[in-house]
Amino acid sequence: MKKKKTQKYQTEEQMEIKKFIFVLLGLIIIIIGIYFFTRAFVTKDLFKETENINYTEGKISYEAVVVGTMLNRTVSEYYVLAFSNKDNNAVYYNTLASKYMNLEKAKKLYYLDLDNKLNKPYVSTDENYSTSFTSLEELKFGGFTLLKIKEGKVIKYITDLEKIKIELGI
Repeated sequence: MKKKKTQKYQTEEQMEIKKFIFVLLGLIIIIIGIYFFTRAFVTKDLFKETENINYTEGKISYEAVVVGTMLNRTVSEYYVLAFSNKDNNAVYYNTLASKYMNLEKAKKLYYLDLDNKLNKPYVSTDENYSTSFTSLEELKFGGFTLLKIKEGKVIKYITDLEKIKIELGI
């Protein structure tokens, strides 16, 4: 017995759909080819093993301030402790701050890092630091400094370590 071949007739819509699918598959193949081409020849990382890169998660510190924002805190009365993290006594200063924060009567304490680039214009390079000032433009930090701020105004500016301890009640 012979098998009969039947002819299949396709409508115009079916032929258009077939063409569309072939064009879509062709575009996908071209895009995948371009992707591998750029990985292999442009970025040259297709055949390289990936390096283990450790990323640190960024976080916002609400305890640190910069000079421009130190008077804009929501708390009405607080302290700002300014010192350089590169200072030899930085660990000691952090310990003093921690001791103060553990006291029951402790007011809010903010840190001002003198090494921060935003604070650099307010750091004195010589012994010409401020002891009093009327505006932030006149402010010059010499080193370890405690500022007491009330209602957005600096009411105390202390640079002596022993006086800072007395003020903080440590």
